[in-house]
Amino acid sequence: MDWNDLRLVLEIARAGSLAGAARALGVNHSTVFRRLNAFERGMGLRVFDRLPEGYLPTPEGAAVCEQAEQMESAALALERNLVGADLRLTGSVRLTTAPNLAVDYVAPLLPALRQRHPEIRLEISAGDRDYDLARREADLALRATSHPPEFLVGRRLATLSWWVYGAPGYLARHPAPMHASDLAGHDVIGPEPAFLRLPAMAWFMTQVPESRVVARAGDLNTMAALAAADLGLAVLPVDQHHPGLRPLLRLDAACDGQLWLLTHPDLQRVARVRAVFDFLAEALRIDPRLRSPQAAADAAADGAS
Repeated sequence: MDWNDLRLVLEIARAGSLAGAARALGVNHSTVFRRLNAFERGMGLRVFDRLPEGYLPTPEGAAVCEQAEQMESAALALERNLVGADLRLTGSVRLTTAPNLAVDYVAPLLPALRQRHPEIRLEISAGDRDYDLARREADLALRATSHPPEFLVGRRLATLSWWVYGAPGYLARHPAPMHASDLAGHDVIGPEPAFLRLPAMAWFMTQVPESRVVARAGDLNTMAALAAADLGLAVLPVDQHHPGLRPLLRLDAACDGQLWLLTHPDLQRVARVRAVFDFLAEALRIDPRLRSPQAAADAAADGAS
């Protein structure tokens, strides 16, 4: 039995489709279709039911996936242990983080990192997707979260307060809110429903009537840009700054988030990973922009000038 065939079955089960598995494996749809059919013929059993809503493992297929997951975990653990023996300060380190953290905080640090460790190359995967460190999709994760996964280790770098922000153009036409009760009289940038899982967003949307939501966005960068375009007020974490936005109201501390730098325990002994971890943790822990909205706004204004 070929491990690659078992991995193929596992990715189809995870994605629920041939197209999703093809993307995860970096192959085309027809290759996944052909290999799945060949695997089922060779095993003499049907691994998936082909349903309108997707590919659903049969009972036999579920058993195959369970064993394949155990094999995958063992293979990944072996890989991490082998990598963990690498004591050289050379090679690539992949960091996953949000786009604004990559642009505003990590990118400016790279010249100093390269000067300190010239043979380490940092690869940045910026996006909203959470890369799986256990599967070696990334070596480090810089994440704004109050509940980091228990199987990872890391350091809390900052407490991220949330603020109501507005642009000077909008505030020239509307009095700045002094209290939470004033928000009901303002136009606001609302979040898409998925964002209501965040306490800050959930609180914000209880303060304003639906009729005052003039636009919605599914990411913080767009919310900040819409507020900066004088469209209305937006609620944003202190790390999410934009030229021209003024901090107006601080949300209750119960809405605060946290910024974590995380890695897998097996990678702590990898010299290049540890070097990048220590460098970023040291620099970001003392960054005043992560604590003061005015410092963030000033830095953004300096970068725009």
